[in-house]
Amino acid sequence: MNLGTKKSYYVFSKTDIKKFEEENNKPLEYIDLIKLVIDTNSELLKLYELNTKSVEISKFNKNDSLIHSQLLKLPLEADTDFDKILVNFNETKPPKIGKATKVDKATKDLTVINDKANYIERKDFEKISIKKISIIGFSFMTVFIIVIGFVLNQSINRGNSEQEKLSQELIITQLETSGKYDKVAQKMKEFDYPKKDIVNMYLENGQFVNALKADKKAFTSVLDKIDTMNNKEQQEALNELKKANVTSKKESISLDLRLALLNKDIDFLKKNIKSVDSQALSDRIVKLFIDEKEYASANEQLKFFANKALDKQAKQAEHDDKKQALTNKVNELKKAVSDTQKQLDGKNTQLSDLHKQLDDLNKNDKSPDKGKHVDDKNKEIDNANKDKNKISDILKDQQGKEKEAQKAVDDFK
Repeated sequence: MNLGTKKSYYVFSKTDIKKFEEENNKPLEYIDLIKLVIDTNSELLKLYELNTKSVEISKFNKNDSLIHSQLLKLPLEADTDFDKILVNFNETKPPKIGKATKVDKATKDLTVINDKANYIERKDFEKISIKKISIIGFSFMTVFIIVIGFVLNQSINRGNSEQEKLSQELIITQLETSGKYDKVAQKMKEFDYPKKDIVNMYLENGQFVNALKADKKAFTSVLDKIDTMNNKEQQEALNELKKANVTSKKESISLDLRLALLNKDIDFLKKNIKSVDSQALSDRIVKLFIDEKEYASANEQLKFFANKALDKQAKQAEHDDKKQALTNKVNELKKAVSDTQKQLDGKNTQLSDLHKQLDDLNKNDKSPDKGKHVDDKNKEIDNANKDKNKISDILKDQQGKEKEAQKAVDDFK
């Protein structure tokens, strides 16, 4: 029995349905045709398409001979059995008139073989009676028919099994495309699919709560799938699992850790280092600790789940940060020295101006209050000198600290 595994090409005509136009004149397997029709039908149903659309489907072999042609109107009900409707496209050869059946061929072969056997019997065993020859010929024919029947029966059974499997896949695909995941799981159970396949179906469609309900042991697989999603999707999935209350206490903590990781809740992660239960989660937490410069916490986490690469990364990052901190300190002191030097320069300029003003008073002040004016100016000069001395002391202290800080940078390894 041919199940349509050999690709033929299809022509989709008399239609304005984009999906069919895109697949026109392309080689397709029978199951691909069914899936194409199911997907198109689902899209039309989702669009609430009220007007019926049609497409004429024609299947040709590699010699451009027409195998089958059929007009199909869509959309149909979501649970329509398209395999039943389009079954004639499962043929791989053009229809022939007067084609010999397998039984005719088998009968013909039996006749030839039987004639040959009788000829040999007559040639080499002339003394054997006609009765014995008849018995031998009849026995030979009986055995041959049994063998042929067995082979044909095996072939038919194998073909039926493959056809049944194909029909099951089409039913599951149709339900899954329609978003009826619980019905998909029900059908998979009826068809004796392994529990792992049912869980994977739920996971591929983001049905994490249902995946855990199907198999409590699937928690790790659920987390692995969630870890591949973006941050927003991860938060939504984790919160959904928390709300559904389908995890154990230990598993719930694992969900909390992942949520804390996404929210960068460093304090929570620090307090629950010992609760981390996998290498993958530990590595993610360590990376966050490194990014947030929480090196002590990163080293503590690495004690429970060692990772040489991350350990090296943490040590290098901590080393670089310390050196950068020392360099920043030098730069801060250099700026402070520069600012203080400017203050000192300003004070020296002020003193120079005050002395000029004092000289001018001594030379040009003819007023009766000249003495008072001179005394006041001398007081200003004294105060300016005091300020200058203070600034000078500050500058010397800053220059000393700058020198020490620079030495610390130079000595750092």
